[in-house]
Amino acid sequence: MFDFNQLNRPSAANRPIDPIELFRSVPALVQTPNDLWQGQSKALEDWHAKRSQRDVLISLHTGAGKSIVGLLVAQSLVNEGIPRVLYLCATNDLVNQTAREIDNKLGFSYCSRTEGSFSNEIYQTGQGLCLTNYNALFNSRTVFIKDLRPGAIIFDDAHVAEKVIRDSYTLVIRRDKHVGVYNKIVALLLPHYATLSRSDYFQNILKGTSTYRISAVPPSATIALSRNAALLDLLKEAERSDRSVGFPLGHLADALDRCTILVSKDAIEICPAFLPTRRLSHLSDPEIRRVYLSATLTSEVDFCRAFGRKPSVRIEPVSDAGVGERLIIMADRKKLSHNGARPVSDEVIASILSKANKLLISTPSYPAASKYKALVAPPAVSEFSQKLDQFRASQTPCVFILVGRVDGIDLPHTTCRLMLADGLPTGFSLLENYLYDSLEMRNSYAAKLANRITQMFGRTNRGRNDYSVIFVSDERFISWLSTPRNTALLPELLRKQLLLGKSLVEQFKINDVNAFPGLASQVVNRDSGWMRYYQDSVSGGDIGVDEKRQAAENDALLTEAALAECEFAGHMWDGNPAMAREALGRVVDKVVVADRRLAGWYNIQLGHAFELEGDAEAAAKQYSQGRSRIATLLALPFPAGSVSASAAVVPKNRLHKKLLEIFANDVRHQNDMINRYERTIMPLFDSSETSSAHEEAMRAFGEALGFEATRPEQEGDSGSTLDVLWESDELKRSILLELKTKKGTNSVINLDDVGQAFNHMEWNRGRSSQAFGIILVGLTGKRSPEAAPSDEMWISTLASFRHLYDDFLQMLLATQRLPPNQRYTEIEAVSGRAEWQPSAIFERLKGLRISELPVG
Repeated sequence: MFDFNQLNRPSAANRPIDPIELFRSVPALVQTPNDLWQGQSKALEDWHAKRSQRDVLISLHTGAGKSIVGLLVAQSLVNEGIPRVLYLCATNDLVNQTAREIDNKLGFSYCSRTEGSFSNEIYQTGQGLCLTNYNALFNSRTVFIKDLRPGAIIFDDAHVAEKVIRDSYTLVIRRDKHVGVYNKIVALLLPHYATLSRSDYFQNILKGTSTYRISAVPPSATIALSRNAALLDLLKEAERSDRSVGFPLGHLADALDRCTILVSKDAIEICPAFLPTRRLSHLSDPEIRRVYLSATLTSEVDFCRAFGRKPSVRIEPVSDAGVGERLIIMADRKKLSHNGARPVSDEVIASILSKANKLLISTPSYPAASKYKALVAPPAVSEFSQKLDQFRASQTPCVFILVGRVDGIDLPHTTCRLMLADGLPTGFSLLENYLYDSLEMRNSYAAKLANRITQMFGRTNRGRNDYSVIFVSDERFISWLSTPRNTALLPELLRKQLLLGKSLVEQFKINDVNAFPGLASQVVNRDSGWMRYYQDSVSGGDIGVDEKRQAAENDALLTEAALAECEFAGHMWDGNPAMAREALGRVVDKVVVADRRLAGWYNIQLGHAFELEGDAEAAAKQYSQGRSRIATLLALPFPAGSVSASAAVVPKNRLHKKLLEIFANDVRHQNDMINRYERTIMPLFDSSETSSAHEEAMRAFGEALGFEATRPEQEGDSGSTLDVLWESDELKRSILLELKTKKGTNSVINLDDVGQAFNHMEWNRGRSSQAFGIILVGLTGKRSPEAAPSDEMWISTLASFRHLYDDFLQMLLATQRLPPNQRYTEIEAVSGRAEWQPSAIFERLKGLRISELPVG
């Protein structure tokens, strides 16, 4: 027998560095591809031309062979002589899967590190790449420093990196695992909640009896517990019984006073509000080449949050590899029946779907997974890979459940063709739960959810010749997928597949779950009628140009905000709160256009920075601003300086309350409030501003007039696409506003405009709120012959709103000029005058009935 390992190899200088040449030189193995796909070849060619760049993003469709591209890039860098090339995967399962790709397809020399040691010395000597997971690099005790510091890093699945990196900076004290430490921290926090008159609120959260499941600890309490070392001592106590606590603690120990603490009845979570990515040496070192492998990104927001920068180069080759056929069935379980009976449980839906086919169920949490316990249980961590492989190999109907995982699990072709997506993929941490569910930061999370949903729907569909059926029966999930501004962030084909599935359900009038198996079988068994319908329909309709434009405008603003978050976090990590405030302060009032509640969260972080500087009054003013933007119960102090005689006055209505808020007996406070409303309302009359800016300005105008003013499409899970709602909670009457300010003033009002208005009115009736009417703002013009509006539909120009605004501002300024002893009398009188009542405001703004417009 000949020992080939004894033979000399060519020197590194003679080994190919062009990744395409490198592919051609790989040995012939069992699964070695005959050739690269077009998209892979183009991506490698473009990367090779820009290989010296430090931050290159290579983006390919899910299932389009990113791993092969990444491995060829990694080996190319090894051949170039880059010392120590690291290839990161999100999980150990993916490390093992990537190792099999090398063994079966490429034959490169490599090592791996998954269980605390290297499999060989090839990485240390620079002779081959190292496969490992993100946590191995980003945990506080990483070995990849000094002599093991990488010269290049390949970040596979970069689209999920933000969560994986954040996990390394999140310390969790679980009540069932660290009960003593949990109780001691709670005991330390109780006096701080009592000081803010929030004891009952906090106790109800701890008991699980509150509508608020999570509380963000007041920054003043976080700082106090950190600076007297009480918190650190307790965390070290937890570490002694649980070594895993030490990994995040190593990052956080010296920065606990700059962290956010969240408390639920089950856990305490400590983490930075924003990741300090610009202070992570592996992400900031200019000597390290970084290549990011990602699924197709429609948004860079999460990328910026994960890596602290935008990529210097984006490589996105056009390719249909990974673009598979899907039938997405959205059927709200509350509207479904089973043999004529309602309601239908999740378990019944899953049971019916799995009778004839293998079924993958995806849930966001273990409590959500418990609904299926009679059918399937989530596998234990220790047996996850084994159970998954058994599911892959099974030739008979069975069920597998994924909990809180949307990526890294591939079930192509016959391994699984049916999926039940139960619940929006959010809430993977206390912080995420708090921001999404408690603060309802819907718009700022839209890009994250779009990315996760794209990955989730790709688990059972991995290529152009693959096909699958996906069922969505959760009401909130369906609402998200039915909102055009959300779906504008999804890849184009997925948007069209959603519209196709929606049309199919409506046309077939599917309302009984017993219809699902037969429908799925026709798709899986390649029914010729289905295939013709899919081909004829999938290239058809899409969401409107306005929704795409508005989504792009919001995304650009949120990307700018994400970069400001990174700068803020970096300065906070340095112990420089003043510089941190400056960074976030540049965007706090801008981001309100895209997500008002995100702006409120920024105000809280600015308050935290002021607290670190010892300026409690400035902090309280930021908290007050945040409270007005978030509009939910918060455990935060109120400003002392704005407490005045107004506090003793009982408001007669919301306008009276708003005027008392503006005219607290502090002239600077009054000027700040009036100036703030000027700044936030004036963009409504600027045609160069974005659609989102117009909507936020219209909302702010309604708020100033004393309405409960919201943007239903942006806020909550209302299921409405209405732009702005002004509601009088005293009268239970509302004004619905749909902004057409980006259309030509003389645009023809068509069937779609009127149909949309009918939908908005119907939605409002479902809220038990009587509408004065709906106003389409920014139009005059004519109506098309097929448009048949109701008498509740109106059109108006912005001129009417500008006149009302000018009168309102003059009223504020006149009131401000009065002596304090007369001002409160005048405020009460103004709030009762007929011209400032909701009905009069509507009459002034409503314009013309659409039904009375000329037809043209």
